[in-house]
Amino acid sequence: MRFTLMVAVATLILIFSFALVSKAQLRDYNTMIGVTAGTNIGVTAKQFISAEGAVDLLIYRRWKGLIAAALYEHHLNIRELRGLEWYFGGGAHYGMWKDGKGDPPWVEKIDQDYNAFGIDAIVGLEYNINRSNFYVGFYWKPAYNFTDFTKLWEDDAAFTLRYSL
Repeated sequence: MRFTLMVAVATLILIFSFALVSKAQLRDYNTMIGVTAGTNIGVTAKQFISAEGAVDLLIYRRWKGLIAAALYEHHLNIRELRGLEWYFGGGAHYGMWKDGKGDPPWVEKIDQDYNAFGIDAIVGLEYNINRSNFYVGFYWKPAYNFTDFTKLWEDDAAFTLRYSL
């Protein structure tokens, strides 16, 4: 599982590194990588595809399982505070828990591989620290699952620390 996570992160970093070669810069940066910690612990890679729009890929662990989410986020400046933005958007997720190793709260004991998939919404804040390449943020990401008996995950929230490439 750890090897798979490391390969996925390395692949994402390579993909977004190649995007830096493009000549059209949308803002001072267009790619960010970082970590996320809160109700989940994982990594994030964000690529801006327009002046306000970004695609954010999250890979994180929760309930001893692995979840991946792909989100579109629309960013807006908060004029009163320089360097502070808020964003909102949505996307989809897919999660997996292995037999005997997972601990999702909706089952008493996991005795088989378990998968969940669904749609997500996201809203958050992001702040540029002293006009550097570092950004700190916070997001809330409720999700709805199409899988039986998991339904709504309204408690997914985390802090992020990102570095712009």
